[in-house]
Amino acid sequence: MWPEVADNVAAQIHGPHVEDVARTWYAEQASKETLGGTASTVGPTEVACQEHRGNHEVDVVVIEVKAQAADRITALGEVKWRTDRVGLDQLTRLEHLRTQMSLPSNVKLLLFSRAGFVDALRKAAARRDDVELVDLPRLYAGS
Repeated sequence: MWPEVADNVAAQIHGPHVEDVARTWYAEQASKETLGGTASTVGPTEVACQEHRGNHEVDVVVIEVKAQAADRITALGEVKWRTDRVGLDQLTRLEHLRTQMSLPSNVKLLLFSRAGFVDALRKAAARRDDVELVDLPRLYAGS
């Protein structure tokens, strides 16, 4: 019976918990370089999308608050607690959300994964300054 319900348990129990853990990490441990600024506020949000005729959930939105300046979003993130590695499709999704939110291209795209990342995503991230990959070892090591 467990194989039949494992995905539901992961999605409804483990997933939301790990999203909270990741948001805490981004708020308290991630470096300014990782986030593209200081994490004053970190939380989830929903983004309306006319193209897909609905809303997209965003697991992590990092906002920097500075005196005498407008608040700014420095990073968007997706958290995946699944047994398969995260692929380029999740990066494409975050790029789409960044565009839907009319954010500049230097807003960081953060991908968190329990199982790691496919090689194509690792290579793409290595070539870009706006993409950060966070696996379990990095979550525990910080930065």
